Amino acid sequence: MRVTGSMKYTQLLTNLRNTQTGIYDWQNKLATGQRISKPSDDPVGISYVMRYDTELNRSDQYLTNAQTGSGILNTMDSIMQQADDILKRAHTLTLQAKNETISPDARLAIAAEIKQLREQMVLIGNSTYNGRYLFNGQKTDQAPYTSANAANDETDSGVFQLNVSPLVQVPVSISGEQVFGEAGSDSNVFKIFDDLINHLETNDTTALGDDVDKILAASDNFSVQRAEIGARTNRFTLMESRIESNMINLQTLRSNVADVDYADAITQLQLKQNVFQASLATGAQIMSVSLVDYLK
Repeated sequence: MRVTGSMKYTQLLTNLRNTQTGIYDWQNKLATGQRISKPSDDPVGISYVMRYDTELNRSDQYLTNAQTGSGILNTMDSIMQQADDILKRAHTLTLQAKNETISPDARLAIAAEIKQLREQMVLIGNSTYNGRYLFNGQKTDQAPYTSANAANDETDSGVFQLNVSPLVQVPVSISGEQVFGEAGSDSNVFKIFDDLINHLETNDTTALGDDVDKILAASDNFSVQRAEIGARTNRFTLMESRIESNMINLQTLRSNVADVDYADAITQLQLKQNVFQASLATGAQIMSVSLVDYLK
């Protein structure tokens, strides 16, 4: 077959174009740090990359859930400490009011402070975290307590849970009745405050002794609930560590498949550039056509 000048030009341009494409490809890999930029680069590798990306996105959501759970429970623990401090103050005031040497007017003054403590306890019962009410089960968009009737307000018993793995859900919420006592019962914290205020205003010193015992029982229940909060917080902390460790492993696996080996990439780029320059020089010599060449 006779090789014409046109065929030489075409083959030369094809070879140069292929070499230049290879240069662009390695330049892109060095610029992005990624060995795979499209499925055709590595059909098997891209499937692994997609799988790792899916797992990383899912793990990131689980990590966010675990961090949210820890944040909620830490807030709860702080709130419970405030509530217990209120009970301690109420206990101290009630012991003072029991003293027979205290005048009825002094008990009225104590009752006024107890009323303020009760209002503060209602505020604590309606505490929120990022706009979600903490003590109303799954009804996180509704305030569990009203100031006028807190002792008889029933809270939702549903449990708000967060996924921290495909198969693990950790409960976060604690119902108001678990913390502050069953609605309408004598052990309900708000009922204890209401009765205490009534006994102080009516100067019923005999009933104040029972009020002291009820306050102590309510404080003991707070301690039990804080222990539960602490246990859940520890579980979320452990899950955070586990998820973060798993994400590091996934990122390493993804990097092994998708990330470029810079030393190899630089070597390959330099090789392609040398080939391109050599091809240009050789092509210039091959394609230098004179009138004598045509006469031949």
